[in-house]
Amino acid sequence: MSSRAVRRALKERGYDDMAETTALIEKQVCEMESEKDRESSEPVNMFDLLGGDAAETSESEGSVEGGVEAIVEVEPKQEAKPAKTKKTKRGKNKKSKGKGKEKADDMSMAEFEAHLKKHDAELPQVETKKAQGAAGRGAALGVELTAEQQQNRALLVVDAKQLDAEAEIKRLFGSAAVQNAGQGRRGMPRGLAVRKRLALSHPKATWPPMNAPGIEMQQVGVDEETGGHVFAVEHTERFRSVQIDFLSAVMTNDADAIAGLAYHHPYHVDALLQLSEILKQTGGDFIEAGTLVERALYAFECGFASRFSITNGLGRLDFRRIESRGLFLALFRHMQFLARRGCWRTAFEVNKALLALDPVRDPYGALLTLDFHALKSRQYEYVRRMSTEWTWSRIDLLPGWAYSRALAEFMLERNGAERSTDLLVEAILVFPSVVPVLWSRAGLEMDAAVTDHPYFQNVQIASESGMTHMQLLEQLFVERSSALFRTPEVGRWLQEGLLLALEQIELGGRTASDIKCSESVVQRRREAERLNSYVVPERISRHVLVSDMDALKAGLPESVRLATSYAFDPLPPVDDINVYNEVMGGRMVFETMPGAFGADLGDLEALEALGDLDGLDGDATAVQGLLMRIQNLLGGGELEADPGTSSDESDLGAEEQEA
Repeated sequence: MSSRAVRRALKERGYDDMAETTALIEKQVCEMESEKDRESSEPVNMFDLLGGDAAETSESEGSVEGGVEAIVEVEPKQEAKPAKTKKTKRGKNKKSKGKGKEKADDMSMAEFEAHLKKHDAELPQVETKKAQGAAGRGAALGVELTAEQQQNRALLVVDAKQLDAEAEIKRLFGSAAVQNAGQGRRGMPRGLAVRKRLALSHPKATWPPMNAPGIEMQQVGVDEETGGHVFAVEHTERFRSVQIDFLSAVMTNDADAIAGLAYHHPYHVDALLQLSEILKQTGGDFIEAGTLVERALYAFECGFASRFSITNGLGRLDFRRIESRGLFLALFRHMQFLARRGCWRTAFEVNKALLALDPVRDPYGALLTLDFHALKSRQYEYVRRMSTEWTWSRIDLLPGWAYSRALAEFMLERNGAERSTDLLVEAILVFPSVVPVLWSRAGLEMDAAVTDHPYFQNVQIASESGMTHMQLLEQLFVERSSALFRTPEVGRWLQEGLLLALEQIELGGRTASDIKCSESVVQRRREAERLNSYVVPERISRHVLVSDMDALKAGLPESVRLATSYAFDPLPPVDDINVYNEVMGGRMVFETMPGAFGADLGDLEALEALGDLDGLDGDATAVQGLLMRIQNLLGGGELEADPGTSSDESDLGAEEQEA
């Protein structure tokens, strides 16, 4: 009986966790068959044939010729087995494996059913097996996980095969699209070809060589809440001296100095992140900006600890440490550039990797984009699972996830969309202020009775100039996902759900007590009403700052709007752990420059202060001059000796030799 038949029989008997159970049964089947055929498979003892056994000699007692005849019959079998050399050992193993497979295949279904009943008591129950399997998988990764931790971790596991943007572009547009873009990996230098396979970054042939990234990582503990390994990113001593030069360039508003530092130290992560944002904001060079971010990711990956994995959902970083925050930002920016290229599945996997670094605190609001990327990559089943199984944060209080879950259910059902309509009604009742904005952006007409209904109106205090916590969440969702609701069939479904929701709202009702629905929906509505506050969490403000939604930045709290935070470290946390504060004599206060979120990028006078523009044509603007100098530094001229080391360990060795 084939292994496929074994798995099918086990599944019919209710064993869902098939991997370990199938292996156990097949092992027992092989053992049973081995015992059954042991006599026939044992080698012949030549001395027994000479008359050592009474039972065998009874038929040819005293006959020497009989013994000689027996030897003559056996000798050809012995000669048919020549001495095996080391070369043929692999073939011998394959032959023996094939023989075992034939024995298992010869077993009938009836014999297998009988054998399964015999050993049924030895197999654990289905529920116990699932729990033990979850703990066992966690133990295999070096940590014991509870059932809840394993359930949440499974939602963070990244499919490494889907992290290749070039492969996704080939699937969508063909291999010619990658070749025309000049992003193929053929002709790579020999030094890059022998490196370990990296998950996030794919080094290009045009990149400078990497000698030492200047970044190290070590495990510092275990996160008891999530069961993950906590790691700390550290800068080498030489890297810190380069970092001080970088901070000095930022303090003096010298973008040219930052570009020069990135030229001499092409894998200095903070300089790459800062320079990427300068290119994006001042010139719109998204291709070069994305390449700089990927180089920063490459530097981080080269410094990863051996036990740290970006794909298994167990690697954790402390966001309070400034050395670690660069990886969070690099992943977020990389995700943005992937989405801009239309690589939605790759962006979805990177989004999960970002959330896995700190799934409880979620410092960059990765949950606010995960539903959008899942829908764009058609991972509807994932949206359903995430909405029901995630327990490490209150995902049910995010309006985006409420409407995305309903849409994902609608896409899975298509015909007879009853469950999706119920979920849509719940979303409308819990987050009613989304309706006017979403319907408007989706191009749907809405009756005046709905627009004037107090239940669907936002709570706004006249004295406040910013947005409430709930308004920011709603606007972020609508800005990203409104295009997903513009198809005719989805529009009809939205209108149907709105009519059903209106039937459950009392005339003139405004609060949760005015809706007629289940107690769970009423409770969610009460909790959502508490988010109509102008106290906006730090992670939401940080998410808005890096989301390229300028219209929403004006709705942030005044304390955030007035603060200057830079592209390499936007909005540091209040409990910041920054080793460079001591070096620089306290918390650094910067003036604005390109790449600063508080900078007025339309003010050319501020940009002219960044360098001498006298040599430029009169028609050339300050922005163009800045871009020309940056591009010349990054891509022009001959590279100096050994420019690929950001920690400059080779420079130290040269100095020692000179000494």
